Amino acid sequence: MADLTTGTRHEHPAPYDQTAPHDHAAPGAPPVSARTAHVVLIGAPSPLRAAAARQLRASNALLACLDTPADLLPALTSPAISARNGLSGATLVFVTVPRTPGLTTRLRHKFRAAALTVGMDQAVATAHGHGASRVIALSTVFCYGGEGGPETARSAAAEHAARLFTGLGGDSVVLRLGWTCGPGEPITRRVLSAARLGWRLIDGDPAAWVAMISEADAASAVLPALTVPPGIYNVTDGAPITQDMLNTTLETTLGQPLHSLHEPGWGRDGTLFGFSRRIADARFGDLTGWRPRVAPVAENLADLL
Repeated sequence: MADLTTGTRHEHPAPYDQTAPHDHAAPGAPPVSARTAHVVLIGAPSPLRAAAARQLRASNALLACLDTPADLLPALTSPAISARNGLSGATLVFVTVPRTPGLTTRLRHKFRAAALTVGMDQAVATAHGHGASRVIALSTVFCYGGEGGPETARSAAAEHAARLFTGLGGDSVVLRLGWTCGPGEPITRRVLSAARLGWRLIDGDPAAWVAMISEADAASAVLPALTVPPGIYNVTDGAPITQDMLNTTLETTLGQPLHSLHEPGWGRDGTLFGFSRRIADARFGDLTGWRPRVAPVAENLADLL
């Protein structure tokens, strides 16, 4: 599974610019029909996982919704999975969301980083041994080569597991989502809470680009991902915005200026917003017919205020 994306860090970051279609698809066996797909969803409880589960449940494709990769082995004996011929032809979907910067995130990463990768790798090995045919990783646009950190550790582990599954002979799809905005999403809540108090939390290079997507649109991409050719795809609202434009939108909505909090994790050197990412390719939509319903998401973010 080739990864054609790159990211760079500069004093004034040169953006990862992807505004024209790029072919991320790799050849592989034809995927099963979405009508006959059955899916095991794995991820810590979150608004994105809940939205993805609703999409799959409505299509009668959801076999199980698990909190951790370690839950997969016990779940194999459940009636829901046993009644569908186990995991034969099934798809494993990892839902990962970035964590907010801070001491708690760093400490959690320090003690659990290795376990994250091992757990997901064991899950895909188990799934492959029981006949699963595909792994989908809902990753994050914050996670590119060399840019990872504690905030994106789960996404990095999920992408590693997807590569392992490909190496075992299955096929994998990685959906790299933009900043997945929603009223219950932790980063969104932190940014809006600070803005209401007059503080600017997204505090990197004003010219740096940010890619975004609504939670509902991110969840709606799961079903098309069941049948898209294997590969890595960017899935965003197609309307990247600079940090300056984003903060100006919040200031205009609030009717007051925002002042810097000088939080390192949210500034130029932070994993989440320290890089410029100008991403607007439509490859995934061109192949599947998927289109974002909320675009640009920045306007919806202002509405949440």
